[in-house]
Amino acid sequence: MTKVKITIVDDSATFREGLRFYIEKILNHEVVAEASNGLELLNIINEYKTDAILMDIEMPGLNGIETTRRLMATGYYKIIAVTNYDEPAYMNELVFAGFKGCIIKKNLFEQLEKALKFVLKGDIYFPDNNLIKPNNL
Repeated sequence: MTKVKITIVDDSATFREGLRFYIEKILNHEVVAEASNGLELLNIINEYKTDAILMDIEMPGLNGIETTRRLMATGYYKIIAVTNYDEPAYMNELVFAGFKGCIIKKNLFEQLEKALKFVLKGDIYFPDNNLIKPNNL
């Protein structure tokens, strides 16, 4: 896979730092931007060329679901949710908001590369233990 340009959106600076390290040093991709919440992302999104956005859902201010709805109203973005929640009804809400994928935080390092491959080629990637799967959307 060629070097992917990624934007990270999460309210935890420590989490962003660890994820940046993993993306750049292990996966050999590039983090082009970071934001600590949805409003910050909306203010900077046009300044960067990004192939994929990794977005936390629970953030102060503007959460990841509303941020994704706003982004999708202005254009097409490849956004992968990064969350602790994995209930099927919750996954449905993510799909309807415009997310192209979802990774549960506890599985992030095992699933990130696969999720990026799916989403970047136009497929959808959601956890296997849910009703929504890439094969049936």
